Amino acid sequence: MHFAFLGTSGAIPSPARDTTALVFVVNEGALLVDCGGSPVRKLRRAGVDPLALAYVLITHLHPDHAYGLPSLVQNLMLMQRAAPLTVLGHPEHVEPLRTLLGLFNLLERPGTFPLVVRALDPAPGARALALGPLAVSTAPVAHGAMPNVAVRVDALRGRSVVYSSDTQPCEAVVALARGADTLIHEATFPDRDRGRFGAHATAGEAGEIAARAGVRRLILTHIEADYHDEVEAMADEARKRFGGQVEIARELVPYPL
Repeated sequence: MHFAFLGTSGAIPSPARDTTALVFVVNEGALLVDCGGSPVRKLRRAGVDPLALAYVLITHLHPDHAYGLPSLVQNLMLMQRAAPLTVLGHPEHVEPLRTLLGLFNLLERPGTFPLVVRALDPAPGARALALGPLAVSTAPVAHGAMPNVAVRVDALRGRSVVYSSDTQPCEAVVALARGADTLIHEATFPDRDRGRFGAHATAGEAGEIAARAGVRRLILTHIEADYHDEVEAMADEARKRFGGQVEIARELVPYPL
């Protein structure tokens, strides 16, 4: 069991980091959380068979988190996938996701694999899916006017990991992450540029959320491209508010569950 980052940047990628997405892998299959550009290429670079995907969970509809979905589905069709694939999203996003796939004639195409687009339960801590030893739940989080969810993955006899998705500091992430081993939290900006744009968090704020949740480890991701040369300084900002382990997310590297 492991997870890997397919990307770790904010909305604009850089030569070193692509837009943020994660994959969770068990013997029974894989769960992709968010879907930026060229997902099949990145899955393969991470050592994950794209045909092993059982679920895709889209946290919200900003383009960097969803625009790769048509590419993924088309590639799986060309790879002659037969097994069903379930795409999960916020209730408000089910029809837009279907529209996005329909734009490329990727829904209900005869002779291809069954594709289901289904709504998540929007209640805090609601169960989203089970995949082998993984139990996955979600909770709504604050991201301006955009409906959005954070994701918690509990591994049977393993560790629990929470992914904040894009969010300003909010109590919902603290609540979802209590009792978890690892919090993956966005750190779009260093503290000096708080509020530069959008409803996002700084590295220091991510550290404060991790401290309040009582997790052991904090992994910073969704770092805006302008700051990719100062990620270690951003980790130090988080350490000023959180006494546990702080890491900068590494792309295409397996993290054990």
